Amino acid sequence: MKTLVADKNALRLNLSEVRSRAGNAEIVADLSADGQGLGLLRMARFLVEEGVEHFAVTEVRDAVALRKGGFQQVHILMLRSITDLRELQELMDYSVTFTIGSNEAGIALNGLAGELHTVAEARIRIDTGLGQYGFLPSETDKMLNLYRHMPGIAITGMYTRMSGVNLKSAAEAQYQAFMGAAETLRGQGVELGSLMALDSCSLFRLEVGEQNAVLVGSALIGRTPLKTGAGLVKVGSIEASLEEIKWLPEGTVVGLGKGKALKKPTRVAVLDLGWANGIGILRRSTRQELPLLKRLKVFVTPDDRFEPVVKVGGKRVPILGQTGMTALTLDVTKCECAPNDLAILDADPRDVRFLPVEMRE
Repeated sequence: MKTLVADKNALRLNLSEVRSRAGNAEIVADLSADGQGLGLLRMARFLVEEGVEHFAVTEVRDAVALRKGGFQQVHILMLRSITDLRELQELMDYSVTFTIGSNEAGIALNGLAGELHTVAEARIRIDTGLGQYGFLPSETDKMLNLYRHMPGIAITGMYTRMSGVNLKSAAEAQYQAFMGAAETLRGQGVELGSLMALDSCSLFRLEVGEQNAVLVGSALIGRTPLKTGAGLVKVGSIEASLEEIKWLPEGTVVGLGKGKALKKPTRVAVLDLGWANGIGILRRSTRQELPLLKRLKVFVTPDDRFEPVVKVGGKRVPILGQTGMTALTLDVTKCECAPNDLAILDADPRDVRFLPVEMRE
Protein backbone atom coordinates (compact mmCIF):
# COMPACT_ATOMS: atom_id res chain seq x y z
CA MET A 1 0.00 0.00 0.00
CA LYS A 2 1.26 3.45 -0.92
CA THR A 3 -0.79 6.64 -1.08
CA LEU A 4 -0.29 10.38 -1.33
CA VAL A 5 -2.33 11.87 1.51
CA ALA A 6 -3.61 15.45 1.83
CA ASP A 7 -5.17 16.84 5.02
CA LYS A 8 -8.31 18.83 4.19
CA ASN A 9 -8.08 20.77 7.45
CA ALA A 10 -4.57 21.90 6.53
CA LEU A 11 -5.86 22.99 3.12
CA ARG A 12 -8.65 24.94 4.84
CA LEU A 13 -6.18 26.61 7.18
CA ASN A 14 -4.04 27.73 4.23
CA LEU A 15 -7.10 28.98 2.37
CA SER A 16 -8.09 30.94 5.47
CA GLU A 17 -4.64 32.57 5.59
CA VAL A 18 -4.93 33.48 1.91
CA ARG A 19 -8.38 34.97 2.46
CA SER A 20 -7.13 36.97 5.41
CA ARG A 21 -4.41 38.52 3.26
CA ALA A 22 -6.57 38.95 0.17
CA GLY A 23 -9.35 40.88 1.89
CA ASN A 24 -12.05 41.67 -0.67
CA ALA A 25 -9.97 40.54 -3.63
CA GLU A 26 -11.23 37.51 -5.56
CA ILE A 27 -9.22 34.32 -5.01
CA VAL A 28 -8.18 32.66 -8.25
CA ALA A 29 -6.90 29.14 -7.60
CA ASP A 30 -4.09 28.00 -9.89
CA LEU A 31 -4.90 24.37 -10.69
CA SER A 32 -1.78 23.80 -12.78
CA ALA A 33 0.29 20.64 -12.26
CA ASP A 34 -2.85 18.49 -11.86
CA GLY A 35 -4.42 20.68 -9.21
CA GLN A 36 -1.13 21.34 -7.36
CA GLY A 37 -0.46 17.60 -7.42
CA LEU A 38 -3.70 16.60 -5.67
CA GLY A 39 -5.78 15.87 -8.74
CA LEU A 40 -7.44 18.49 -10.93
CA LEU A 41 -11.09 17.57 -10.35
CA ARG A 42 -10.53 16.53 -6.75
CA MET A 43 -8.95 19.88 -5.89
CA ALA A 44 -11.59 21.79 -7.86
CA ARG A 45 -14.40 20.05 -5.95
CA PHE A 46 -12.77 20.85 -2.63
CA LEU A 47 -12.32 24.51 -3.56
CA VAL A 48 -15.89 24.94 -4.81
CA GLU A 49 -17.13 23.45 -1.54
CA GLU A 50 -15.03 26.10 0.22
CA GLY A 51 -16.49 28.90 -1.89
CA VAL A 52 -13.73 29.36 -4.51
CA GLU A 53 -15.12 29.52 -8.05
CA HIS A 54 -12.35 31.20 -10.04
CA PHE A 55 -9.70 28.88 -11.47
CA ALA A 56 -6.61 29.21 -13.64
CA VAL A 57 -4.88 26.54 -15.72
CA THR A 58 -1.95 26.22 -18.11
CA GLU A 59 -3.17 23.27 -20.18
CA VAL A 60 -6.07 23.25 -22.62
CA ARG A 61 -6.90 19.68 -21.56
CA ASP A 62 -7.34 20.87 -17.95
CA ALA A 63 -9.83 23.54 -18.96
CA VAL A 64 -11.77 20.96 -20.99
CA ALA A 65 -11.63 18.42 -18.13
CA LEU A 66 -13.06 20.98 -15.69
CA ARG A 67 -16.00 21.77 -17.97
CA LYS A 68 -16.66 18.11 -18.73
CA GLY A 69 -16.24 17.31 -15.02
CA GLY A 70 -19.29 19.38 -14.18
CA PHE A 71 -17.72 22.76 -13.44
CA GLN A 72 -19.94 24.72 -15.82
CA GLN A 73 -20.38 27.86 -13.74
CA VAL A 74 -16.82 28.50 -12.57
CA HIS A 75 -14.62 31.08 -14.26
CA ILE A 76 -11.55 29.55 -15.92
CA LEU A 77 -8.55 31.64 -16.97
CA MET A 78 -5.97 30.19 -19.38
CA LEU A 79 -2.57 31.44 -18.18
CA ARG A 80 -0.75 30.89 -21.47
CA SER A 81 -0.77 33.37 -24.32
CA ILE A 82 -1.77 31.15 -27.26
CA THR A 83 -1.52 31.55 -31.02
CA ASP A 84 -2.34 27.96 -32.04
CA LEU A 85 -5.75 28.12 -33.74
CA ARG A 86 -6.71 24.58 -32.72
CA GLU A 87 -6.13 25.36 -29.06
CA LEU A 88 -7.92 28.69 -29.37
CA GLN A 89 -10.93 26.99 -30.96
CA GLU A 90 -11.11 24.37 -28.21
CA LEU A 91 -10.91 26.98 -25.47
CA MET A 92 -13.60 29.00 -27.24
CA ASP A 93 -15.86 25.95 -27.30
CA TYR A 94 -15.58 25.60 -23.52
CA SER A 95 -16.00 29.27 -22.57
CA VAL A 96 -12.52 29.87 -21.20
CA THR A 97 -11.08 33.33 -20.64
CA PHE A 98 -7.98 33.83 -22.80
CA THR A 99 -4.65 35.43 -21.99
CA ILE A 100 -3.08 37.82 -24.49
CA GLY A 101 0.59 38.54 -24.00
CA SER A 102 1.62 39.50 -27.54
CA ASN A 103 0.37 41.12 -30.73
CA GLU A 104 0.45 37.73 -32.42
CA ALA A 105 -1.82 36.18 -29.79
CA GLY A 106 -4.23 39.10 -30.09
CA ILE A 107 -4.35 38.87 -33.89
CA ALA A 108 -4.96 35.11 -33.79
CA LEU A 109 -7.78 35.37 -31.25
CA ASN A 110 -9.41 38.37 -32.90
CA GLY A 111 -9.33 36.63 -36.27
CA LEU A 112 -10.93 33.46 -34.93
CA ALA A 113 -13.62 35.41 -33.07
CA GLY A 114 -14.42 37.28 -36.29
CA GLU A 115 -14.80 34.04 -38.23
CA LEU A 116 -17.17 32.70 -35.57
CA HIS A 117 -19.08 36.00 -35.30
CA THR A 118 -18.51 36.13 -31.57
CA VAL A 119 -16.52 38.07 -28.99
CA ALA A 120 -13.88 36.33 -26.87
CA GLU A 121 -13.19 37.36 -23.28
CA ALA A 122 -9.49 37.90 -22.53
CA ARG A 123 -7.06 39.29 -19.97
CA ILE A 124 -3.83 41.08 -20.83
CA ARG A 125 -0.73 39.57 -19.31
CA ILE A 126 2.27 41.78 -18.50
CA ASP A 127 5.79 40.43 -18.05
CA THR A 128 7.26 42.22 -15.03
CA GLY A 129 10.39 40.09 -14.81
CA LEU A 130 9.54 36.42 -15.10
CA GLY A 131 10.62 36.40 -18.74
CA GLN A 132 7.76 34.23 -19.93
CA TYR A 133 4.41 35.27 -21.43
CA GLY A 134 3.34 38.89 -21.55
CA PHE A 135 3.85 42.39 -22.90
CA LEU A 136 6.62 44.41 -21.35
CA PRO A 137 5.26 47.16 -19.06
CA SER A 138 6.51 49.77 -21.54
CA GLU A 139 4.52 48.28 -24.44
CA THR A 140 1.28 50.06 -23.61
CA ASP A 141 0.86 51.10 -27.26
CA LYS A 142 0.55 47.44 -28.21
CA MET A 143 -1.94 46.89 -25.39
CA LEU A 144 -4.00 49.88 -26.53
CA ASN A 145 -4.17 48.32 -29.97
CA LEU A 146 -6.11 45.42 -28.46
CA TYR A 147 -8.75 47.76 -27.08
CA ARG A 148 -9.06 50.00 -30.10
CA HIS A 149 -8.60 47.79 -33.15
CA MET A 150 -9.64 44.25 -32.21
CA PRO A 151 -13.44 44.15 -31.93
CA GLY A 152 -13.50 40.37 -31.54
CA ILE A 153 -11.87 40.62 -28.09
CA ALA A 154 -13.41 41.91 -24.86
CA ILE A 155 -10.60 42.77 -22.46
CA THR A 156 -11.88 42.25 -18.91
CA GLY A 157 -8.67 42.73 -16.97
CA MET A 158 -4.91 42.47 -16.80
CA TYR A 159 -2.46 40.56 -14.66
CA THR A 160 1.18 39.62 -14.12
CA ARG A 161 3.19 36.77 -12.61
CA MET A 162 6.03 37.78 -10.28
CA SER A 163 9.51 36.40 -9.70
CA GLY A 164 12.18 36.84 -7.04
CA VAL A 165 9.66 37.66 -4.35
CA ASN A 166 11.78 36.46 -1.44
CA LEU A 167 13.17 39.99 -1.72
CA LYS A 168 10.45 42.47 -0.81
CA SER A 169 12.17 45.17 -2.85
CA ALA A 170 12.00 42.98 -5.98
CA ALA A 171 8.31 42.32 -5.41
CA GLU A 172 7.63 46.02 -4.94
CA ALA A 173 9.49 46.91 -8.15
CA GLN A 174 7.50 44.39 -10.16
CA TYR A 175 4.24 45.54 -8.61
CA GLN A 176 5.04 49.16 -9.46
CA ALA A 177 5.92 48.22 -13.04
CA PHE A 178 2.56 46.49 -13.39
CA MET A 179 0.61 49.35 -11.86
CA GLY A 180 2.56 51.86 -13.98
CA ALA A 181 1.34 50.15 -17.14
CA ALA A 182 -2.19 50.06 -15.74
CA GLU A 183 -2.13 53.79 -14.96
CA THR A 184 -0.89 54.59 -18.46
CA LEU A 185 -3.80 52.68 -19.96
CA ARG A 186 -6.23 54.29 -17.55
CA GLY A 187 -4.92 57.68 -18.63
CA GLN A 188 -5.89 56.76 -22.19
CA GLY A 189 -9.49 56.21 -21.09
CA VAL A 190 -9.29 52.42 -20.83
CA GLU A 191 -11.56 50.58 -18.40
CA LEU A 192 -9.04 48.24 -16.76
CA GLY A 193 -11.40 45.67 -15.28
CA SER A 194 -9.84 43.08 -12.97
CA LEU A 195 -6.26 43.74 -11.80
CA MET A 196 -4.25 40.77 -10.52
CA ALA A 197 -0.58 41.04 -9.60
CA LEU A 198 -0.15 39.22 -6.29
CA ASP A 199 0.44 35.49 -6.04
CA SER A 200 1.25 32.82 -3.46
CA CYS A 201 4.47 34.58 -2.40
CA SER A 202 3.92 38.28 -3.05
CA LEU A 203 0.54 38.12 -1.30
CA PHE A 204 2.48 37.67 1.93
CA ARG A 205 5.00 40.39 1.05
CA LEU A 206 2.83 43.26 -0.16
CA GLU A 207 -0.52 44.84 0.52
CA VAL A 208 -3.33 44.02 -1.90
CA GLY A 209 -3.95 47.67 -2.75
CA GLU A 210 -5.98 48.13 -5.93
CA GLN A 211 -5.95 44.45 -6.87
CA ASN A 212 -9.35 42.90 -7.58
CA ALA A 213 -7.99 39.35 -7.55
CA VAL A 214 -5.03 37.29 -6.33
CA LEU A 215 -3.68 34.14 -7.98
CA VAL A 216 -2.63 31.41 -5.55
CA GLY A 217 -1.41 27.88 -6.09
CA SER A 218 1.52 26.79 -3.92
CA ALA A 219 0.10 28.74 -0.96
CA LEU A 220 -2.90 26.40 -0.93
CA ILE A 221 -0.62 23.44 -0.21
CA GLY A 222 1.69 25.48 2.05
CA ARG A 223 4.75 24.95 -0.12
CA THR A 224 5.86 28.39 -1.24
CA PRO A 225 9.50 29.50 -1.57
CA LEU A 226 8.96 31.98 1.26
CA LYS A 227 11.67 31.86 3.90
CA THR A 228 9.04 32.29 6.60
CA GLY A 229 5.96 30.14 6.91
CA ALA A 230 3.54 33.09 6.68
CA GLY A 231 1.08 31.05 8.76
CA LEU A 232 0.84 28.34 6.11
CA VAL A 233 1.17 24.63 6.83
CA LYS A 234 2.63 22.03 4.49
CA VAL A 235 0.16 19.70 2.82
CA GLY A 236 1.22 16.33 1.51
CA SER A 237 2.71 13.09 2.80
CA ILE A 238 3.18 9.60 1.43
CA GLU A 239 2.04 6.61 3.42
CA ALA A 240 3.66 3.35 2.38
CA SER A 241 3.71 -0.11 3.93
CA LEU A 242 7.04 -1.56 4.97
CA GLU A 243 7.82 -4.52 2.73
CA GLU A 244 10.61 -6.95 3.56
CA ILE A 245 12.44 -6.49 6.89
CA LYS A 246 15.69 -8.31 7.61
CA TRP A 247 19.14 -8.09 9.20
CA LEU A 248 22.11 -7.47 6.90
CA PRO A 249 25.68 -8.27 8.00
CA GLU A 250 28.54 -5.77 8.25
CA GLY A 251 30.02 -4.99 4.83
CA THR A 252 26.81 -5.54 2.87
CA VAL A 253 26.45 -2.97 0.10
CA VAL A 254 23.03 -1.29 0.07
CA GLY A 255 21.53 1.00 -2.54
CA LEU A 256 21.70 1.82 -6.23
CA GLY A 257 25.01 2.48 -8.06
CA LYS A 258 28.06 2.39 -5.82
CA GLY A 259 25.80 1.81 -2.83
CA LYS A 260 26.70 2.13 0.81
CA ALA A 261 28.75 -0.50 2.65
CA LEU A 262 27.28 -1.14 6.11
CA LYS A 263 29.75 -0.59 8.95
CA LYS A 264 27.89 -2.89 11.33
CA PRO A 265 25.00 -5.38 11.27
CA THR A 266 21.88 -3.42 10.38
CA ARG A 267 18.17 -4.14 10.41
CA VAL A 268 16.67 -2.82 7.19
CA ALA A 269 13.21 -2.39 5.72
CA VAL A 270 12.32 -1.97 2.06
CA LEU A 271 9.76 0.52 0.74
CA ASP A 272 8.18 0.08 -2.67
CA LEU A 273 8.92 3.70 -3.60
CA GLY A 274 11.66 5.37 -5.60
CA TRP A 275 12.64 8.17 -7.88
CA ALA A 276 9.98 7.05 -10.38
CA ASN A 277 7.51 8.33 -7.76
CA GLY A 278 9.45 11.59 -7.35
CA ILE A 279 11.28 10.49 -4.19
CA GLY A 280 14.71 12.06 -3.75
CA ILE A 281 14.65 14.14 -6.94
CA LEU A 282 15.77 17.74 -6.65
CA ARG A 283 14.22 20.67 -8.42
CA ARG A 284 16.68 23.14 -9.94
CA SER A 285 15.99 25.73 -7.22
CA THR A 286 16.80 23.21 -4.51
CA ARG A 287 19.96 22.14 -6.32
CA GLN A 288 21.14 25.75 -6.22
CA GLU A 289 20.71 25.63 -2.45
CA LEU A 290 22.89 22.52 -2.00
CA PRO A 291 25.84 24.36 -0.40
CA LEU A 292 23.48 25.71 2.28
CA LEU A 293 21.88 22.30 2.76
CA LYS A 294 25.29 20.72 3.27
CA ARG A 295 26.28 23.38 5.82
CA LEU A 296 23.08 22.58 7.69
CA LYS A 297 24.07 18.89 7.52
CA VAL A 298 20.96 17.96 5.55
CA PHE A 299 21.66 14.61 3.90
CA VAL A 300 22.37 14.99 0.18
CA THR A 301 23.33 11.98 -1.89
CA PRO A 302 26.34 12.08 -4.24
CA ASP A 303 24.21 12.60 -7.34
CA ASP A 304 22.41 15.61 -5.82
CA ARG A 305 19.31 13.80 -4.69
CA PHE A 306 17.63 15.19 -1.62
CA GLU A 307 16.23 12.48 0.59
CA PRO A 308 12.92 13.22 2.34
CA VAL A 309 12.18 12.87 6.03
CA VAL A 310 10.91 9.33 6.68
CA LYS A 311 9.21 8.32 9.92
CA VAL A 312 8.23 4.87 11.16
CA GLY A 313 6.22 4.65 14.36
CA GLY A 314 6.73 8.37 14.85
CA LYS A 315 10.52 8.02 14.82
CA ARG A 316 12.73 9.37 12.04
CA VAL A 317 14.70 6.69 10.24
CA PRO A 318 17.55 7.16 7.74
CA ILE A 319 17.56 6.08 4.11
CA LEU A 320 20.47 3.82 3.29
CA GLY A 321 22.38 4.34 0.07
CA GLN A 322 20.98 5.82 -3.09
CA THR A 323 17.26 5.61 -3.84
CA GLY A 324 16.39 3.28 -6.70
CA MET A 325 13.72 3.70 -9.34
CA THR A 326 11.11 1.65 -7.47
CA ALA A 327 12.63 0.89 -4.05
CA LEU A 328 14.48 2.46 -1.16
CA THR A 329 16.01 0.92 1.94
CA LEU A 330 15.52 2.19 5.49
CA ASP A 331 17.68 1.64 8.56
CA VAL A 332 15.16 0.45 11.19
CA THR A 333 17.71 -0.97 13.64
CA LYS A 334 16.49 1.36 16.41
CA CYS A 335 12.84 1.17 15.45
CA GLU A 336 10.19 -1.28 16.61
CA CYS A 337 8.40 -2.25 13.42
CA ALA A 338 7.09 -5.16 11.38
CA PRO A 339 6.09 -5.79 7.77
CA ASN A 340 2.98 -3.83 6.74
CA ASP A 341 3.62 -1.10 9.33
CA LEU A 342 3.36 2.37 7.80
CA ALA A 343 6.24 4.62 6.86
CA ILE A 344 5.32 8.28 6.42
CA LEU A 345 7.34 10.51 4.08
CA ASP A 346 6.99 14.28 3.81
CA ALA A 347 6.19 14.99 0.16
CA ASP A 348 5.38 17.99 -1.99
CA PRO A 349 2.33 16.77 -3.95
CA ARG A 350 3.62 18.45 -7.13
CA ASP A 351 6.68 16.18 -7.11
CA VAL A 352 4.84 12.91 -6.53
CA ARG A 353 4.07 10.64 -9.47
CA PHE A 354 2.16 7.41 -10.09
CA LEU A 355 0.49 7.21 -6.66
CA PRO A 356 -3.19 7.28 -5.73
CA VAL A 357 -4.30 10.42 -3.88
CA GLU A 358 -6.50 10.57 -0.82
CA MET A 359 -7.85 13.74 0.78
CA ARG A 360 -8.76 13.20 4.43
CA GLU A 361 -10.57 15.18 7.09
